[in-house]
Amino acid sequence: MATTLLDASPLAQVARHWAHVRYCATLTTNRELLALSDHGSNVVYHHKVMQSEQLGIGLALVVAKNLLARQYPGWDFHAVDAEMALKAGFLEGAGSVRTASKTQKRPDYILLGHHSSGRRSGFKILVLECKGTHQSPGFAYGQLARAAVQVDALRVGGRAQPSLMVASFLSRTRITSYVLDPPGDDELWSGADDELDELLRTRPDDKDWRPRPAAPDDAGRWELPADDADDLPASAGDVPPDEDLPPGAPDVFDIPAEQRGWFTQILARASAATALLFAGNNAAARDYATPRQREDPAAPEPLTLFELAPAWTTSTASTLTLPNGMRAEGTRYHAPLPAGRVLEVFRGVESDLYRHLAEGRIGPYLRAAPRAFRRWSAAQLDGGVMSVGRDGTVLVVRLAGEQR
Repeated sequence: MATTLLDASPLAQVARHWAHVRYCATLTTNRELLALSDHGSNVVYHHKVMQSEQLGIGLALVVAKNLLARQYPGWDFHAVDAEMALKAGFLEGAGSVRTASKTQKRPDYILLGHHSSGRRSGFKILVLECKGTHQSPGFAYGQLARAAVQVDALRVGGRAQPSLMVASFLSRTRITSYVLDPPGDDELWSGADDELDELLRTRPDDKDWRPRPAAPDDAGRWELPADDADDLPASAGDVPPDEDLPPGAPDVFDIPAEQRGWFTQILARASAATALLFAGNNAAARDYATPRQREDPAAPEPLTLFELAPAWTTSTASTLTLPNGMRAEGTRYHAPLPAGRVLEVFRGVESDLYRHLAEGRIGPYLRAAPRAFRRWSAAQLDGGVMSVGRDGTVLVVRLAGEQR
């Protein structure tokens, strides 16, 4: 879900499918510990860089959500790409992944937490930075130091937000995730459930704010004091160019305090959009994204290479019936394998939750998702693997053909 960005390019569905299966053979177990497989270890350097980044994201999200489940019982957290969230509010410096000097000082994800007592709802956010490395545990320590700069780039009402930084060391022996969890707690929005439903039905506008450079006192507050540099393992200071933070003060993206409701709208609607995109429904997801997030062109662009449907107009969602009467709406892909076998991958959203999202009911979706998870999380699947998320998403991977 976290890598299903607000993108409806004609080939985005194929790219998402590949992202969901490319690491199936990368992980294994070693004496009951998660570890890299031989396939995952025997890759050249530039592939290891991509692998460590993408596995670092997946592992960080699993670790973060497990930690938050213990820290905030009854809360459910949804991952929203920080680039896309900031893109709706800020003109300069947000949303362009090509500008490395800018993006390297911003966090990866915003975890939107939701809680409902049955009558009232509350939201909180945690800023998440994800790191991964094949090099050494010491290198992961240096990654966490750099992550501390990145999570501090997002503020609400001038205040730094609660954050988590996770760096995962990948090896054939085991995978170890190191976590920085600085103290802090804050609430983004709270109110009656009907107030929430009305808030999330309203379509937010793009804002025209600009990030500001960090004040001199802020810019250096995460810098490592020279006296402590010798205490770090030697490998922690050996940072390749693609990991090093550029010099200068980081840009600060400060959401005005009076715009907390707007930021709640942006994050909740982005989460709803990515769930629909995960299920293959670009057309329904379109209404949840702002024009700047959608990158609406000023004029239609001519299609090249393939005659495919324009972005944000298609839906490939269909129904899949699962064990115990469970039904999900989503997209199914088949990939041929050697010896006549076929890999089948289905990704989607539980049917009742899907209808809430497709019909614009985000509040009811958020309240119903935990109940659906409790109902279906123990369902078993013959001849395959099924994962049900607390957000109602369903991922099914099956192997069919002559050799099962």
